[in-house]
Amino acid sequence: MKNHTALLGQLNQYIVELAQQYVHLKQETLYNKFDPMLFSENFQTVDFYLNEMQQCFQQLQRLSEQDQAQFAFFTEKLVAQYTALQDAIRLLQTPQTAVEKKPVLNKRDQLRQQIELLPPREKLVKYYEALHALNEKLAQQEIELSLATAEQKRVIEPQIASTKQRRERCLSAIELLEEYLAFKDSLENE
Repeated sequence: MKNHTALLGQLNQYIVELAQQYVHLKQETLYNKFDPMLFSENFQTVDFYLNEMQQCFQQLQRLSEQDQAQFAFFTEKLVAQYTALQDAIRLLQTPQTAVEKKPVLNKRDQLRQQIELLPPREKLVKYYEALHALNEKLAQQEIELSLATAEQKRVIEPQIASTKQRRERCLSAIELLEEYLAFKDSLENE
């Protein structure tokens, strides 16, 4: 009986603290879609969701110790409601500018993004230019490796492996794009 009562007291304390912490947001509408098992409606005020949590807590209080399965169910539901509501309120408080900021791209990522916007044939030309640059880079790295000391080789070998991976991805992209263009040409010739 003590565990039952102690748990009820702790859950009630969580609800009260949550309501007090966000009393200034009670009339704010949350534009979250909640699991229907947690809350009966979406796009309601913080106060609405706090009331639903209070109703769930009242159902818990009505249960006797013999109703262990129901007690466990409503306890889990109340904890899930608490977590979901707290997360939704945090999102509400997140400044929109922080959410909408675009990541700053480095030059290689900017170039990659620009290439992706090109028409297929122009993109293929850029892929071949990239392949040529990677082949030159790989040749230069292999020359450096042949002239390097044992310590320098430990630095250069992973760089070569990385360049080879990039080269393979480039070759795969070229192959895929060539197949696409061949398919497109065959459709146009029919």
